[in-house]
Amino acid sequence: MVRFLPFLISLVLSVYALFSCIQTPDEDVPHLPKLVWIVLIVFVPFVGPIVWLLMSRTQGGGGREAVVRPSRPVGRPPAPDDDPDFLKSLDRYRDPRTTVKPPEPEDPKNKAKDDDSPSENDEGTA
Repeated sequence: MVRFLPFLISLVLSVYALFSCIQTPDEDVPHLPKLVWIVLIVFVPFVGPIVWLLMSRTQGGGGREAVVRPSRPVGRPPAPDDDPDFLKSLDRYRDPRTTVKPPEPEDPKNKAKDDDSPSENDEGTA
């Protein structure tokens, strides 16, 4: 079982380096064309994969750190219960039989007119 260990290590290392080389963009491949690196990885066990892994790491990480992630939006969206547009959109789903409408606020202009006119209890005497 122990005598298969070097072969297994070589195989795993070669497969890892081969996939790493294939996934690397052409402009990020260090020093040699990508096809030459693939041939070295496949046909030179241990040395080819190790050299590829060392060279690709010293080349700047293969451009992996250069990935720019989109920044978070500056303002957070309001919660659904604080968003008036969202609350208005829910009105069409409400059952009119179970919805209690709030009383309409009285207009102060109409209230002032009612105070100036005589009431039913008032007989118009001063």
